[in-house]
Amino acid sequence: MNPINQGAAQANVDARFRVMMIVWFAMLMSVGTFFVIAQLVERQANPQEDGNILVLILLVIGIFTFLASFIIKRKILAQSIKEQRVDLVQSAMIVALALCESTSLFGLLAYFATGTPYYYIFFIIGVIGSLLHMPRRDQLLAASYKGAEGVQRTGN
Repeated sequence: MNPINQGAAQANVDARFRVMMIVWFAMLMSVGTFFVIAQLVERQANPQEDGNILVLILLVIGIFTFLASFIIKRKILAQSIKEQRVDLVQSAMIVALALCESTSLFGLLAYFATGTPYYYIFFIIGVIGSLLHMPRRDQLLAASYKGAEGVQRTGN
């Protein structure tokens, strides 16, 4: 590959990385926004037997989506490397972040439906998942075209 193509490939990877960082930050801030909404909207606690079961069910579903985000992301990233498709790296990150964000949404639902004081656990799980799914340039480089070995050796 000549130096002109290497520069274009590097610019493409850099541009995709910037877009992924912006999307990642926006998704992380949406989880924060959900938490702020829960803080601003006061809800009466309803200590009922049914409420505890609902919170437990939502927590199990939230943990499942958290764990599924890593499995699905790993599978899509493997496919992106195999097919040398950089666009799949971005798709993998977005799917994983959406699943982690859904965990936070389950916490918001638990808060509004039951008034549970433990809703913040859902948000902690969602934020941890989002932080663990922070975009990495090496994922993009691994999915870059095989002819771009020079590009793959540079960058973070």
